[in-house]
Amino acid sequence: MRRDCIQFEAAMILAKVYDPEQIPYISAVHAEQLEFTGDSGAAVKFYEQGITKKEKDLQHDQRCFIGLARCYIKVGDIKKGATIALRLPGKEIKEESECWDNAAIAYIKMKNWVKVSEILPNVNTPKIHSMYAKARENEGRFKEASAAYMRAVLPYILSTHRRSYVEEKIQLNQLKSPEQAVKIVRETQSIEGAKMVARFFESINDYSSALQFLVLSKCYNEAFTMAQQNGLMELYAQVIEKLLKDGRDIPLDDLEGAAIFFQNQNNHLLAGKFFMFAQNYERALTHLMRCTGSNESKGIDLAITCVGKARSQQLTQRLLEYLLGEKDQIPKFGSIYQESGNYRSARDVLFTMHQELKAQHTAIPFEMANSLMLLHSYILVKIQIKLNNHNRAARLLNRVAHNVSKFPAHIVQILTTTVIECQKAGMNNSAFNFSLILMRPEYREQIDPKYKKKIEALVRKPDKSESEEDFSQCLHCHQRVPDYELLCPSCQLALPYCIVTGAHVIREDLCLCPSCNFPAIYSEFLKYLSTDDICPMCTTKIDASRIMKLDSGAAVDSFLTQSSDMS
Repeated sequence: MRRDCIQFEAAMILAKVYDPEQIPYISAVHAEQLEFTGDSGAAVKFYEQGITKKEKDLQHDQRCFIGLARCYIKVGDIKKGATIALRLPGKEIKEESECWDNAAIAYIKMKNWVKVSEILPNVNTPKIHSMYAKARENEGRFKEASAAYMRAVLPYILSTHRRSYVEEKIQLNQLKSPEQAVKIVRETQSIEGAKMVARFFESINDYSSALQFLVLSKCYNEAFTMAQQNGLMELYAQVIEKLLKDGRDIPLDDLEGAAIFFQNQNNHLLAGKFFMFAQNYERALTHLMRCTGSNESKGIDLAITCVGKARSQQLTQRLLEYLLGEKDQIPKFGSIYQESGNYRSARDVLFTMHQELKAQHTAIPFEMANSLMLLHSYILVKIQIKLNNHNRAARLLNRVAHNVSKFPAHIVQILTTTVIECQKAGMNNSAFNFSLILMRPEYREQIDPKYKKKIEALVRKPDKSESEEDFSQCLHCHQRVPDYELLCPSCQLALPYCIVTGAHVIREDLCLCPSCNFPAIYSEFLKYLSTDDICPMCTTKIDASRIMKLDSGAAVDSFLTQSSDMS
């Protein structure tokens, strides 16, 4: 009873007098209680007293041995604890003690690999996995060592790279498995491992692979030299650029060194790109504006990015003069993309430049704003056709077709589509006029055979009726203006266009995109967002609940004032 009440001293005195055979059992319970309260040192003595060595008490003795092994390990006498544990079945010691880390260390020191392999799945300490792997490596058991390192947990890999370092060494030198080593390095981004893999590839004269791993291991000077000696500078540039995109900090001197190399090679695109990476924006812009041929459009893209990073009024003005063609009399706005027919990219470039100038409170040149409007109008055609609104598609195409020379890659295609959509919208006279243009010798043979006879019939038997365009009020003078007219004939002021419909916006139904601040007809923007949640101008995902209608008085006047200041 005293034992059950955890009054062990009193129970022991009574047992000595009245029932000495109970002493081992009282000692065992006392030991368990001491261990439970954290006094493992005192528990050792009572676990030892609890062992009877009687055949009928095998289960009781085993319980004492397990407790004894557990307490020895807890107090730091690992060798004694492990020796006792070795006499016990593996399953019981694992289930009862659960001191996996200490037990594993003891087994490793004793080189009891069978026991280690049983315990390791329960060990979460990377250092112990590494100890085991190192020990197996020293004994030449490389596959077991490699597998052990693969079990090292992620935090350890990320903080020390020890697993990858040793594992790569094993994979490359003993297992002759470079593919596995490369995979490990790419997964762990191990610096030491990358150096080792780079040396391996260099030893077999695979300089392309060696170069990539030298850069990964931050040996930039060595990688740069190897790239120069083996004609791999463009690969070097690609690897560096990828690392920068991934957030790697690379010394500016190394980046500028690459820029100077490309400058000496007259590679203006890469020279400009690397001067920009090195934050030397003035030299970067100089090279990017010298790009010609197939690199010209890429140069313009990067030049816009460059002035955006520089936040310099002077550099912005230089780029603007270049794009306006003030020196060579050749405007660059969208011309490169328009010649190749990549109108969406052209629109995106102009939009980016527009936003950059706006951020720097610089006036938007008319040529740029007009090119942006025309390109966006053409992009909206597909949206309106998809929405089955042929009237709007026809009005937009009518605007584009009157400036078709700005779309040289698709003149015939644009005019043909304009004729078809104008007919669907009842704009027969417009369809007839554009059909006449298509019948010119330079275009006639390029017409799609599917539409050629229909267009020829339109010219032979013209229908000159024309559906009347809807009118709405001018934002400035309130006079009636055709919906798709962007210049008020009464006050001669420009009218902002809706980014959804392409028509001029309406004072009583005006909103701004919460992302790019371009105007839209409020009701039309909400209707559009019910089918597509991407802004048609800035391509940002838009939550319809963020769209707010502007007050038709002061808010609209403020918007118009800001717009006029930028033009």
